[in-house]
Amino acid sequence: MKTQTTSGLFRTLMLGAAVATTACNNLLDVSFPGQIPSEQASDPNLAAVLARSVIGDFECAYSNYMSGSSVHSDEYETSNSNVPLANWGERTITKDENDYVIGTCEGNFGMHLTLHTARFQSEDIFKKLQGWTDAQVPGRSNLMAQVRAYGAYSYLLMGEGFCRVSFDGGPEEAPTAALAKAEAQFAEAITLANSSGNTDMANLARVGMARVKMDLKKWSEAATFADQVTAGYNKNADRGQETARRWNKLYRLAEQNGAYTVATAYRNLTDPRPKVIDAGRGAFNSEVRLWVTRKYSGLTSPMRLASKIEANLIKAEALIQQDQIAAGMAILNARRAETDVNLPPLSASTKQDALNHLLSERRMELSFEGGHRLNDLLRYNLPWKVGSNPFTNRLYGTTTCWPHPTRETNGV
Repeated sequence: MKTQTTSGLFRTLMLGAAVATTACNNLLDVSFPGQIPSEQASDPNLAAVLARSVIGDFECAYSNYMSGSSVHSDEYETSNSNVPLANWGERTITKDENDYVIGTCEGNFGMHLTLHTARFQSEDIFKKLQGWTDAQVPGRSNLMAQVRAYGAYSYLLMGEGFCRVSFDGGPEEAPTAALAKAEAQFAEAITLANSSGNTDMANLARVGMARVKMDLKKWSEAATFADQVTAGYNKNADRGQETARRWNKLYRLAEQNGAYTVATAYRNLTDPRPKVIDAGRGAFNSEVRLWVTRKYSGLTSPMRLASKIEANLIKAEALIQQDQIAAGMAILNARRAETDVNLPPLSASTKQDALNHLLSERRMELSFEGGHRLNDLLRYNLPWKVGSNPFTNRLYGTTTCWPHPTRETNGV
């Protein structure tokens, strides 16, 4: 039987994108990124558009990954009975589920194909930029920094959430292989961004690098990179309504469709950061009350990708892990004292107390975004939702990390 490699899936998706885009009168008429006619992909005059397409592909994959991972974690419960839509929130997505493996940005939360497409596009276009000259492409280093930073994030998400990884028909590997690639590419992105004076990409790559170092338990390095992020920095993944691939997927499926309701543990909190409210109506299954997060108010709501707030949480964790408990707690309490949070300070007498506070602060601050809760459940082996869904009475499955697809190794 012929083996279906991931790169074969890329070619299918990219061909479809090219066909869709060539119907436009002009490439620049396309108001959303990520779709470029294949015959124009080697033109250095389109370098800036190609670099923007890398961002478009990543943002599509990110919307799917962070939304699906949020629903899969303890942040949501399924409030619909449609398969496979219901499976995402009940831990029953398997390695053979096409909605997960080959689902696109126009569907539900398809992850495998979309993330691999994003990282493949970043590699391909980075090579093109390397092959061109500064004379051919003004601001080439700046574009290279951009492409590397977003490409590194694709590897980062795979390294955090996937059980196993493989690239371009290569062998199956531990997810740390993806983290190693992310680590190397963030380093390149930082160097390129610094050389071209792109402080935005430098900060994005520093947050990403701090996150990778945290995942790899390189605590001292994680703190160093987190500390280098500019105060007040915030970077969002852009969303739009011009096509389904640009929608904020969490808003679309959880609030607009009502397919998932916020879990009871996130309701009626004194902490304002999760922004959870009663939607005042029934969910997809009308007998289930719909609770939503107001972090997103529409299909065009941006989705936070990186911030100084996240960097500070990484630094606090790194300090606590190195037994600098007071310093780590000081960071947590400084954030709690800010006017938009306004909560009393926390205290910790032991390292475990401090880590418990740290995880709770991450749970509040980073709720419903970035795949952070899934990452924390996996990193710290935290309890999963078990037994049965209280709203549908269906049994939960056993999926934790996202499974390695059967078709990656056994073919179609």
